[in-house]
Order: sequence, then structure tokens, then C-alpha cells
Amino acid sequence: MQELFDKLKEYLNMDTEISFEEFDQYYKKVLDVLNTSWTSLDEEDSMKMLFILDNLKGNSEDRAKRKGKEQKKYQKMFQRSEIWMAAMYKRLNEFGLSEEEISKRYEALYETV
Repeated sequence: MQELFDKLKEYLNMDTEISFEEFDQYYKKVLDVLNTSWTSLDEEDSMKMLFILDNLKGNSEDRAKRKGKEQKKYQKMFQRSEIWMAAMYKRLNEFGLSEEEISKRYEALYETV
């Protein structure tokens, strides 16, 4: 999880946009983690995953608005990221975090970028 989080921080600090291939590769790594172990993520890792998913969702949504051969792929990434975000919110609520607590911790994560 930390590796995915660190890679996202690297992407967020770049001046240029990554290619579709690199975006897709990162997205698939995130999905692999989610598909294999999302129910075993602890509170901290669930927050990091929410942060990752929110950034994937926002970037794929933006890219899906552009005309091009990958437009539909970005739309699917956006939709899946949105579904997984809902699952992460539910998971964080199960840990006893309110929406306000989640928001504060999310902002704290953003400050580490």
C-alpha cells in the first residue's frame, strides 16, 4: 500500500502528465490490491486507498472528457474508481470514522504530498 501511495505522491508532484500506458498500469496495480485484500486493509491503509482512488477518479474523469482512443477506457476507470471509493467510505465508517473525521484525515494526507 505504501508503495502505491508513494507513487501517487510522485505523480502529483510532476509537471507533466503521465501516458495512458503508465496511468493504466498504476490503475491495474491499485485494482489488484483491492481485489485481493481490500477487506483486510487497516484504517490507515483504507484512508490512503481512499486518497488514491479519489485521485484516480478525478484524473480519469478529466481524461475521459477528451476525445481519443482511450476515452472509453478512462470512463470505465472513472466508474470503477467511484464504486471502490464508496466501498472505502463504508469501510472507514465501519472503523467508526464520521464523514467529518474522514475529511480531516484526507486533508492531512493531502498535506503530505
